[in-house]
Amino acid sequence: MPKSDPASEEQGRAALRAALFVHRRAPLSRQLARRGLGPYRGYGELLEAIERLADRGAQLSLIGRSIRGEPLLAVHIGPARPPGGGDRPGVGHPALLSHGGRRSANGAPPRGAHVGGDAPGGAGGPPANDAAAAELAGRAGPLDPRGAAGAGPLDPRRAAGAAPRGRTTVILSGIHPLEWVGIEANLALLERLATEDLGGRSIFAVPIVNPDGLLRVEMNLRAGRHRYVRGNARGVDLNRNFDAGWYERGLVQRLVGLVVSPGSRPASEPEVEAIAHALSSRRIDRALSLHSAGGAVLYPPAHSLWPVADAAEHRAFALRVARAAGRRPYRAMSYVRFAWGIRKAGLEIDWLHDRHGALSLLVECSRGRLGLRPSRLVEPFAWYNPRKLDDATPPLVEAVLPFVKGARA
Repeated sequence: MPKSDPASEEQGRAALRAALFVHRRAPLSRQLARRGLGPYRGYGELLEAIERLADRGAQLSLIGRSIRGEPLLAVHIGPARPPGGGDRPGVGHPALLSHGGRRSANGAPPRGAHVGGDAPGGAGGPPANDAAAAELAGRAGPLDPRGAAGAGPLDPRRAAGAAPRGRTTVILSGIHPLEWVGIEANLALLERLATEDLGGRSIFAVPIVNPDGLLRVEMNLRAGRHRYVRGNARGVDLNRNFDAGWYERGLVQRLVGLVVSPGSRPASEPEVEAIAHALSSRRIDRALSLHSAGGAVLYPPAHSLWPVADAAEHRAFALRVARAAGRRPYRAMSYVRFAWGIRKAGLEIDWLHDRHGALSLLVECSRGRLGLRPSRLVEPFAWYNPRKLDDATPPLVEAVLPFVKGARA
């Protein structure tokens, strides 16, 4: 592993050690396995898995704290600063989401806004030719959607099919606290990536985006309570809190109201704001979000009925992942189609695509089969997490690996 910022690394390690000290408990995985809920690890066990990744050379950073003070830990694999480094305004420096993505007339963030630190980034090379630049400039995905000063097309090597160097892949999981199979898949993927030649690519992963929600689910599981938990400690659905069509509502939502809370404003929740801040100066071209359990590979848009300009490229990657994700292929489609045409505002895949120009996939891991065991029928945890974790995770890791590493569709 390349040399990283010692202060940032030590801060991440210290936060991890402190959380482990507080949350070491008897293994939850044994208790769940006996109840037919699968061998899923508790919060402390998952932190231990993150610690093992760090012991193998992955870099840790503390990007923020949850509402209840739990550390939001990011795992970095790959170069600390990609080759040909240097940050780029526009796409690489969006304003913090807590300011609603506003900029002043000259394209600068609002006064008082903090726009990231010296996080790994990297400018791509010049356009290969005017035709390639013009083609890429016509695509909505890679452009800064706000038209801020300094914004422009991303490196046309992506459109030309070459795997770009010095880019970042973002991997998120644990946004919804009942969806533990996504966390397990993320950690298994990171273990695999730690052994791979990434060719200059950086991996930025947040395995547990919603630790407060996760701990609440674990408390219910240990106590034998059957509770449905979707939000963070304030009851906000973090996957409705990103600044991508936030609080936009279609006809159905206007008639019946919003089922989940999107928060008081975009990035009102510290978990989402921390991710926005940590990614503000990175050059992101791939994004993967791991959820459960619909057996689908989804791509933008979620908050609009109109397809994104690079829908064909997204669909090509989604189909490739879907065909390899399980014994029976997953479905591949845009999120709004998966949701039966109901617009879903504030999702991370829309934000990562619209704000950063990333090819963005959301995988609904496994198919949510309950079986006939009564204990699974009445347990919300079982609705989202397959009993046989080993049947779901290994093929999924192999399916997403080329996408995460920057391969062509």
